[in-house]
Formats: sequence, C-alpha cells, structure tokens
Amino acid sequence: WNMSAKAEELKFNDCQWTSCPADCFGNMDARAEQAFDLFRERFERSRAKNLLVFSHYPTDYFSSMPDFLAKLSNNTQHDIIFLGGHRHNVDNTSTWGTHPNRNWVVGGGGGWSCDGPAQGFLVGTVGADHWVDTYPVLVDYDICCPPPPTQPPAASDHETVSVV
Repeated sequence: WNMSAKAEELKFNDCQWTSCPADCFGNMDARAEQAFDLFRERFERSRAKNLLVFSHYPTDYFSSMPDFLAKLSNNTQHDIIFLGGHRHNVDNTSTWGTHPNRNWVVGGGGGWSCDGPAQGFLVGTVGADHWVDTYPVLVDYDICCPPPPTQPPAASDHETVSVV
C-alpha cells in the first residue's frame, strides 16, 4: 500500500479485470465521493452522541484524505468509532490513529489469509449513558490460520470427481 500517493493517483485495481474498466473506475470514483459526502453530512448535521462509521478499508488506507481523518479524530460533536476491514486481523494498533476517538480493523477470522495473530471478532455494547464499549474476542491463531502443509497430501486424501 502506497501511503504517500495522492487521492487522484489511487485507483480501484480490480477494475482491470472487468469488461469496461473505464466505467468501473467512474463508478468507483462516484461511489467513493458519495460515501465521503454522506459521512460529511452526518458528521455536520447529526445530533447523536455517537457515530459508528463502517468501511471496507481501515483508517491507514485514507492517508490521502487528511480532512476525513481529521473529522474521524474530532470528538467535539460526536464520539466516533470507525470499523474497517480489508486486512484479516482484529486490532486497534495497525491503523492510523483517530484519538480521542477509536477505530478498529475487524477483518479477522482466517479464511483467505491471516494478516496478523489476532483472529476473531469485535464486540460492541452501548450503555445507558450512551458510552460504546468495544473489545475483541479472539480465538487460537492456529485454529483460524493453521501452518501450511510441509508436504503434499497423501493420494488417499484426494477424491476424484468426474463431470459428465
């Protein structure tokens, strides 16, 4: 990830695999702008004590959007909890800090890959005083992310399927 890239230099790389990359890039740019507009509008107009902000990407992917990061770090109107994914881990240390507000990577649980030792999920509870408490529930890393095999599986471990 190139954290020094400017916003206009960033592109949604998956568009290269579509039949119409130009349309794909245009759609992604429009959707991203709509998402930032929605955040700005709710940040300015909401009277709620808390804002929960969800994104596919964690805060460190927004280094080219300093105004967005500044708002995520501003608690004069709201306590903000940002929940981003993309990386397969559950932590609040690998992200761009938004103190005094909070943010988490919540993409843990194994599967495609494991990008860190903290695999599991995040629990959030809202108290009567509107305080939101968050904490991870983690599982044994080896359950979600077993080590790669050291040798190919035995022939008896394979099942042959014929498609007619």
